[in-house]
Amino acid sequence: MVKEIGQGVYIETRFEGGNVGAVSTARGGLLVNAPMLPNEAREWQLALRQIGIHSLYGIVNTDYLPEHALGNSFFRPVRTFGHEAAFRFIAKSEAAVLEELSARYREVYPSLAQEILAMRFTPPEVAVGDRLTLYFEDRVAEILLLEGYTPGSLGLYLPQDRILFAGDNVTNGEHPALAQADSLAWLKTLERIEAMEVDLIVPGKGEPCGKEVIRPLYTYIEEMRNRVTELFQKGVSRRECVERVDLFNFFPVLPAQEALLRKRYRESIERVYTEVRLALRKRS
Repeated sequence: MVKEIGQGVYIETRFEGGNVGAVSTARGGLLVNAPMLPNEAREWQLALRQIGIHSLYGIVNTDYLPEHALGNSFFRPVRTFGHEAAFRFIAKSEAAVLEELSARYREVYPSLAQEILAMRFTPPEVAVGDRLTLYFEDRVAEILLLEGYTPGSLGLYLPQDRILFAGDNVTNGEHPALAQADSLAWLKTLERIEAMEVDLIVPGKGEPCGKEVIRPLYTYIEEMRNRVTELFQKGVSRRECVERVDLFNFFPVLPAQEALLRKRYRESIERVYTEVRLALRKRS
């Protein structure tokens, strides 16, 4: 169900790929991300019309991964805003990503699997560097580089509403995914968000929240870095690190999510291990 979280600012939290948002402006709707699956993209199109958004100004992708960017193609023609890293990711990974996503549904939903294979990523029309400010007649929207979750993660900040769409840089009470992260940059981004004039944060997944979620997330990432660094310096292997870092119970885990979160947790530690190894080698 679409929720209005500010004057003309909406989110939908039900879709598989994560949250999507819409900001009503005098120039049309400014979307934040697009549903990953074709049937959900069509649902979102219908929902937009029902809340009075009949034309689109653009789509801001908070990162270039399929959960947030693959569905752009269902809203064309529309200008898309993303980071320049998206071009490299799409060129390198498009075929493999589509095959992997299609394979998830091949047995239980074969028609959806075929439709996914026919999809194509839409590269950003406007590549955002550090910041891009959009001035509409009725509101201002700032697209900000928020490195961390990926090297090309973006946020959409609405200063008049004090709302920040933070993408997956912010998680609300669950394990973050660090598989493609720059964890030091992520910590700096969290400090930056904490200092912003923001009352409401829309995470990549989960319900909107306040700044109270930032400090536990910061502590989790910082502690993971510290524990991995200590173990690496003792000669512990990457595989052993996954068992010995012991942060899986830092956030609550629902039984239905455990398998997914354990995989996410393992990939996060492996990524931080690689970061630590490269950083220490540069010093030596």
